[in-house]
Amino acid sequence: MNRMIFHAAGTTAKESIPQSCTRCNGYLVHEMCADLESDSGVSAFWVHRCIQCGDVTDEVILRNRLSGAETVCAAAA
Repeated sequence: MNRMIFHAAGTTAKESIPQSCTRCNGYLVHEMCADLESDSGVSAFWVHRCIQCGDVTDEVILRNRLSGAETVCAAAA
């Protein structure tokens, strides 16, 4: 189970992460997640979570969305 630790929203590390939710246009907070069930021990990482709809976005999710979009575009061509 992941544990969420609140952090100030104004300290974004990456410009690629949107300032508002892409699903509902809600407010994003910058939080640290800790994966307590990781095989290599506790793994911590930063995410943006929408306080309105609960959508969570991190660097891995953004990278997968971009590679998925490229795959769909290549398949359609």
